[in-house]
Amino acid sequence: MPKIYYSCDEIPRNWHRYFGLCNAVELDLENLEHPPKKETLSRWRVESPKGFAFHLHADPAVIRGLADAARRQETPDKLPESLYEGWQTTLANAQALAAKTIVLSTPDSFTPNQRSRAALELFCSQCVQEAPLPVIWESRGSWDTEHTREWAAERGLTYLYDPFLALRDEIGFLHGDGAFLLTERGGVRREFDRYELRRLVDKLSSYDRAFFFLRGRFKWSHAESFRELDL
Repeated sequence: MPKIYYSCDEIPRNWHRYFGLCNAVELDLENLEHPPKKETLSRWRVESPKGFAFHLHADPAVIRGLADAARRQETPDKLPESLYEGWQTTLANAQALAAKTIVLSTPDSFTPNQRSRAALELFCSQCVQEAPLPVIWESRGSWDTEHTREWAAERGLTYLYDPFLALRDEIGFLHGDGAFLLTERGGVRREFDRYELRRLVDKLSSYDRAFFFLRGRFKWSHAESFRELDL
């Protein structure tokens, strides 16, 4: 069975309470009321339990740079300098945290067209493939899960997707690292119990590590269920 990490996207009350519930956390520094300095990130790392994982969102300049490149009239052959500066900031923060992964979350405007693919491929060749830790890509919009996941894997990205929708659509699992999103989606089941999560985890035997990102109204009950699995 792979090593399972499960994280929520906010920290209620205090770190101590959170450490008792999850074994990872999803951090978007821009969404925090007081964005932390590197000294604070290092302190969080030191004070976290052994084996705890930080998933750090890429600096907003990286996302803006990709989106700007994809909006050009022609297929991009270079990326904005601000993107590379944002990537260096991301790597420095990741080092301070000893982050397990970096999360690249592209907006709805980053649609599955040739310009978007070219911009992301250029970014992968110049940044992702040299990164010292895995980069998880979360797309929004109409990207097709099965084909996008394989396209991303070929370029060094770990694609984030809903595993229950993949099972419903009979999309098989891969190997290496897997990134899975549990959140609310219209027209499908929104809350899963311990038994269903255990059955899902048992299907992930081909992976070395599985990162579960828990969001939405039921994230805390999902975290409780994962904790009760005693992974």
